[in-house]
Amino acid sequence: MSNDRLRKDIFVAVAVFAGLAVLPLAAPSSYVLGQATLFLIWAAVVTQWNLVLGVAGILSIGQMALFAAGGYAVALLGLYFSISPWWSLPIAGLAGMAVSLLMGSATLRLRGAYVVVVTLAIAMVMYQLIVTDVECFRKLEIACYSLTGGARGLARFGDFGFTKLFGYKLVATADYLLALACLALGTLFAIVVVHSPYGRAFQAMRDNEVCAAARGIGVAKYQLIVFAAAGFFTGLAGGVYAGVMKTFGPQVLELPTLLFLLSMMVVGGRGRVWGPILGTIALAVVDESFRDLAQWRNTSYALVLILILLFMPEGLAGRLGWLLTDLPSRFGGLFGTRKSTWGQP
Repeated sequence: MSNDRLRKDIFVAVAVFAGLAVLPLAAPSSYVLGQATLFLIWAAVVTQWNLVLGVAGILSIGQMALFAAGGYAVALLGLYFSISPWWSLPIAGLAGMAVSLLMGSATLRLRGAYVVVVTLAIAMVMYQLIVTDVECFRKLEIACYSLTGGARGLARFGDFGFTKLFGYKLVATADYLLALACLALGTLFAIVVVHSPYGRAFQAMRDNEVCAAARGIGVAKYQLIVFAAAGFFTGLAGGVYAGVMKTFGPQVLELPTLLFLLSMMVVGGRGRVWGPILGTIALAVVDESFRDLAQWRNTSYALVLILILLFMPEGLAGRLGWLLTDLPSRFGGLFGTRKSTWGQP
């Protein structure tokens, strides 16, 4: 039964991403495509965060430190060693994994709010180390640059070369498809994991860690596994962001960015694979709706989050599940409320 459900869910995922791949044909402008690219990258980050927080139940909120590790890996290798982002993307994933394993190791014996404090502290330490980096590392003409660029960040470290390959008019489309590929890869990985014995172990840890340990599940081992896996794909997303945006700075580590991505998970549905994508779509619509009213943008996010918590605490993915109960053969319970599929938040 599990294998049948896995095949159905993968089929739905492939169909969804194939549909998203044709969006550039309908995009009215390069601005819309650029915004879609950014939100695809955010969705890739939240999808992996959801594995840690939603599926495994580990209250880690230092996810952007993994993203920053991947982004800075691409930026530093490109700036100081002239390595193309294509070659440094795997290193970005490994950098994210390394920071994630550091977080996992530091929180092995901690639970609940203590995990929140430690993971946030690691991210804040990284932020402070970057923004206070003012010592001269490299001189260019009359200017002097620090290793990480400090609060200004890094730029001029190269890109994916889409301008030379496809021409200026198709750069936005190529960037979008690369971000979509990053999201698709991470989502398919998450689907396979959730349906695997690893996913069942993660859910057992989330539901009752003591019972999981009593049944022979190595809690510490599986905690490190989920941290490592999520760290790799989050670092990869950070590398894609750096190559697409052609700049990278410590702003991604600031609290507003963290809360924005956390809102995506809550709005979409924590613990459900499609929750982050639905949450990203919802907040992308809100973001664009209030584009000309910047002073109301954060207020609109807060209002949406409050409404979701009050009336749909299970998120959009959980609430939409009942709409698909009559179509189990087509969707395989992807949004369904059956605990064996994605689990309850």
